[in-house]
Order: sequence, then structure tokens, then C-alpha cells
Amino acid sequence: MSRVGFWDLFILNPDGSITPRKHIKIAGVILEPTEHYSKGILFSGWDLFQYLGRDLELEEQPNNRPPVVTGVY
Repeated sequence: MSRVGFWDLFILNPDGSITPRKHIKIAGVILEPTEHYSKGILFSGWDLFQYLGRDLELEEQPNNRPPVVTGVY
């Protein structure tokens, strides 16, 4: 597991939404780098906008599977 900055994983878009920089798995959902996510979208109770700028715990996966966000610092 590793500790990474929120902005190392996400980009803030001009419309206020965020986009993952790469495929990331959160609460069983794979976030796509081609999608925009807005405030209020929940992933098993996670609203990513509550954690803007905080560090996230990331667990790398074998066989090129997306890394999993497992916690917030």
C-alpha cells in the first residue's frame, strides 16, 4: 500500500468536476479516465469531493488491474 496525494490521482476540470488520471477502483467501482465525476456522486458512501486535497491510501493490484483506494488520511 502507498500514500498518494489526491491530485496525483485526479484532475480538476473547468466545470468543477474531477477526472481520474488513470483507471482507479473505489468501493468496487472502476473509475474511468474518460469520465467526469461531480459533487454528490457516491461510491458506496464515498463522495470524493469530501476528500479534495487529502492523501489517499492506494493498494496496487497485480496483472495490470486498477489500483484500489482503500482509505483516506
